Amino acid sequence: MKQKGLLLLVFILCLLASAPMNVLGQSITQNPSEATKSALQTAIEDWTKDANHYGVSASVILKDGTEWVSSAGTEAQGKTLTPNHLIWMASITKTMTGAIIMKLAEEEKLGMDDAISRWLPAMDNIDPKITIRQLLNHTNGLANYTRNPELSTAISADQSRVFTAEELIGFVGNKAFAPGERTQYTNTSFVLLGMIAEKVAKKPIVQLYHERLWGPLKLTDIFLPGFESAPGPVATAWRNGQEVEPLKEMSLLTIGNSAFGLFSNARTISRWGRALFSDSFLSPGMRSQMLTFVDAAGNIPGESGAGLGIRKYNFLGREQWGHSGGSPLGSSLMIYDPATGITVTVIMNQGRGSGHFRLAPQLLEIASKGK
Repeated sequence: MKQKGLLLLVFILCLLASAPMNVLGQSITQNPSEATKSALQTAIEDWTKDANHYGVSASVILKDGTEWVSSAGTEAQGKTLTPNHLIWMASITKTMTGAIIMKLAEEEKLGMDDAISRWLPAMDNIDPKITIRQLLNHTNGLANYTRNPELSTAISADQSRVFTAEELIGFVGNKAFAPGERTQYTNTSFVLLGMIAEKVAKKPIVQLYHERLWGPLKLTDIFLPGFESAPGPVATAWRNGQEVEPLKEMSLLTIGNSAFGLFSNARTISRWGRALFSDSFLSPGMRSQMLTFVDAAGNIPGESGAGLGIRKYNFLGREQWGHSGGSPLGSSLMIYDPATGITVTVIMNQGRGSGHFRLAPQLLEIASKGK
């Protein structure tokens, strides 16, 4: 009997030793239980009970790769949003543009501290001394072209217009501050980064997304409007309580370009986030640079720092990495939690009032607790 008891004790100790642990030494959930799945579903359905909310696509990937994907709420009047619907992911686009730049740097095709002037011609209101690193972490001082009222006029003048990157840079105003002085979020820098990537690789940015990111990672439910066709159903969006068919407003969509132009769903975005923040996607040195944070600009809920193409957040009393997205027709938040290895994404088919900064941390908390 004593021998059997000893063997049982050894067996239990082996199980405990092999159980995954987070950085705090606490065991974490590896497979979502039925209770966890139910709690996650309840959370997104409760979100839809708010009269100001419409549809939400949500995804949770655990450390071992186990996925939970679901959706709730309204796509169009009388129609339910599905996990396959494509929604404007907006500025999560920046994580992909930034990743292409970092990959080119790994291949020594460009340098992180190269000045803009090495790759692009002189342009009005663009300081040629700004570096690629300063573009990536928003310490460049460039005015945000989307703040220019003349751009709004141009959008309204022709809804079928497809803006080019060069045209968008033409709406950039006077600089806000000297490069390196502080952090201020700007879409301008990521349009410039897309232009630099095209110059270095001698290919359009949409082709670079496919060849360097989407193809290798098997991300099929994603596209850049104005430059390719949608690979799946595009969700009806809601703006000021009215239904909008996004692809009928091409001029609005294409102002995003390589800064905030992509459409996708929560499942695809979570898979991308998990890949980006893995130990193998970037070299150790480049990953360290990506995760070197400057002070946050202070205009994003939960944000505590800006890295290279990414943001640092602090939800649930600990650090996460990722990015949010906000546009007139879509809102999103993707966060990776290094303490647990969990990736969470929510994406909504509406702009203002979506509550994405509340819902994503709530799903992370549920997944972390495993109940």
